[in-house]
Amino acid sequence: MEKMTSVNTMKINESEMVDWTTVTWNVLGDSLTDTSNPHSEKKYYDYIQENLHIKKINDYGISGSTIGTNSEPMSERYITMADDADLITVFGGLNDYGRNHPLGDLGDTENDTYYGALDVLLKGLVEKYPDKKIGFISMYARTATPPTNSLGVPDYAYVNAGLEVCEHYGIKHLNLYEIASLNLSSTEGSAYKSDRSHLNDQGQEHLAKIIERFIKSLY
Repeated sequence: MEKMTSVNTMKINESEMVDWTTVTWNVLGDSLTDTSNPHSEKKYYDYIQENLHIKKINDYGISGSTIGTNSEPMSERYITMADDADLITVFGGLNDYGRNHPLGDLGDTENDTYYGALDVLLKGLVEKYPDKKIGFISMYARTATPPTNSLGVPDYAYVNAGLEVCEHYGIKHLNLYEIASLNLSSTEGSAYKSDRSHLNDQGQEHLAKIIERFIKSLY
């Protein structure tokens, strides 16, 4: 399978005119978003909220959560999120790869495959939050050469799926997999890891700077 790439221009656009003190942000994700994650005292959204003075953050991070049906699926949990959010981000996919959720194909519309679960989730978000800012954040790399899961599927295939389904729904995508400083097997990336998958406080702060530029680009 050929690896796809994307360009992260991080254009700020009109974000400097945004009154962030009026913004409510729903963060949907797994252990990197879960407040109970013990690998770091602060999470990326804490740093961003402090810097931009965001009014409110609703945290929907659950450790081990998948986008597909395997564990606390985001493709189902999004329904219960607060309706009044102005900004919605999804940060996931690593557990779908790690828990061997079938990849499927572009065009799948049921969450028994990863492509299908992405379709359910992103279509649902567009319908639930019309005219709001929605962004999707893919996993970062944990090894120099992408491994495969027990299904024989490389991790970047799950990143590619996110790119494709986001493009279909016109949702902006932040591809952390392509950011060298977040490759946990690299010299720079190793300073940011708590274990082979999670970030320490320094890593969360570094991630915050990247995601802040991304959410500004949504405006």
